[in-house]
Amino acid sequence: MLRNHPVRLTSYAAAVVPLLLARWPGVDWYTLAGLVLAIVGAGEAAQRFEDSKTGAAEDQASPWEEAAARQRLLAQKETAPTPTNG
Repeated sequence: MLRNHPVRLTSYAAAVVPLLLARWPGVDWYTLAGLVLAIVGAGEAAQRFEDSKTGAAEDQASPWEEAAARQRLLAQKETAPTPTNG
């Protein structure tokens, strides 16, 4: 699940921090700073992971491009002169 949804898990962790502070208002600031830095680091890692997936997807040919190329070939065949149409 962590590999499939890293951004979602990071957002859950970021949403829990204010709840923890409301529940335990006397949390040490050093602990809070460490927690926030961990969330920011996890968010950065998740962003880089998502960027790598996007880059890999951009390198692949789209199935729609192949379908469009086939459609162009069919259109050329339909409009090409034949002995029966001139």
